[in-house]
Amino acid sequence: MALAARTRLGPYEVVAPIGAGGMGEVYKARDTKLDREVAIKVLPAAFAQDPERLARFEREAKVLAALNHPNIAQIYGFEESDGIRALAMELVPGGPPKGPLPLETALNYAKQIADALEAAHEKGVTHRDLKPANIMITPEGVVKVLDFGLASIPSREGGSDPTNSRTMTMAATQAGMIMGTAAYMSPEQAASKVVDKRSDIWSFGVVLWEMITGAQLFSGETISHTLADVLRAPIDFASLPAATHAPIAELLKRCLDRDVKTRLRDIGEARVTIQKCLANPKGAIQSPPTESRTPSRWAWAVAGALAITTAVALWMPWRAAPELPKPVRFQIAPPPGVIPAGIFSISPDGTKLAYVGFGSDGVSRLWVRTMDTLESHALAGVEMLNVPLFWSPDSRFIAFDTGGKLKKVDLAGGPLQTLCDVPATVVGGSWNRDGVIVFGLNNRAGIQRVSSAGGEPSPVKFESVFWPAAAVSYASNRTLSSTIHGR
Repeated sequence: MALAARTRLGPYEVVAPIGAGGMGEVYKARDTKLDREVAIKVLPAAFAQDPERLARFEREAKVLAALNHPNIAQIYGFEESDGIRALAMELVPGGPPKGPLPLETALNYAKQIADALEAAHEKGVTHRDLKPANIMITPEGVVKVLDFGLASIPSREGGSDPTNSRTMTMAATQAGMIMGTAAYMSPEQAASKVVDKRSDIWSFGVVLWEMITGAQLFSGETISHTLADVLRAPIDFASLPAATHAPIAELLKRCLDRDVKTRLRDIGEARVTIQKCLANPKGAIQSPPTESRTPSRWAWAVAGALAITTAVALWMPWRAAPELPKPVRFQIAPPPGVIPAGIFSISPDGTKLAYVGFGSDGVSRLWVRTMDTLESHALAGVEMLNVPLFWSPDSRFIAFDTGGKLKKVDLAGGPLQTLCDVPATVVGGSWNRDGVIVFGLNNRAGIQRVSSAGGEPSPVKFESVFWPAAAVSYASNRTLSSTIHGR
């Protein structure tokens, strides 16, 4: 039965309910002694006479008292009044993380989650129910891990208490009830096997995936379908955003390894990897190995042969001109009152068209239209931008120049993200699959490059080798492709 407002539990006075779950009902309350707001977690009435649940409730209080960590919600005390048992805990403002988040933001949250899990694992505690709903992000960006009600707790004799180590128990409200949340369970947890800290590492990987992509990794029509996906469904790591750092992609593969023996063994390793990426995001971007800038004798010979072959082929009288595909012509009408700026950009997958248009108020806006419709829509908040536009390889983001900054916008929604400052107008750009954006400026500053996750731009250095019949131009960092010109 829910507690009414103004109900007293020791020095705590109930204000209003916050939420309820299988392991407890949570209320906002006021500490009348210290005049502060707290969260009160009460054991549900259905479990009040269950000795195992009562013991677990008390153990949760002792675990939280032992886990004094800035990224774990603090416990203030354990109260019992008129047969009601309650935990008084820190009231954490904010909400759970919701993806997709900017990569740097997602990694910052993930590092704090890893810090909290590391503190718990060092005490022999496995959370066993890590999910976004049990993670709170304060308005200041501080992570608080909540709800250790399903935690596996070490026994007094040392090691893990065998009565708490499995995910299924015959002493629950119904026989064989799965303890945890299906979409975030590890395979061994979903199969009702004994779990250890590596189960938390799997759940950490699932949460990180969701923060980066905005999509739930495992979901099904029923809990059974979801558990089946956890156990067997393939994980498409190629669907990670192009801006994902190579070490982070590799970390996700290690965390989401279904073989517990080869899975990442310590959450501290994840924390270290994330710290390195946050400290040096440019160094974390995966890029092909740089080739030697000095062409070898074989390179000179091959280039020369290619130039001669190209020249001969162009002059051979019997060479038939290739049959080119016939052009397709169609018109794209902007909305009434909108004047296009004259540059259109089609997404790499060919499904969307973007352009800059000026409204009757003289403000330039970004308009997008899918190729299977006849109407365009303006992206909210994307104004006063210059042309040109350029797309991310997955056709999800559009980058553009506005107000002296290079920015990107996610067509699926979300705030604008600033990539870097630009000292002049951007006159062209390209976004490759390795998460690198190259762009040119109209102040003769040359070609610049910047991570699609953001950072400081740096100049692109390239060399050109000229031949009598061909010019082969290439960039040493492979961000520009080789081009052969012949006449």
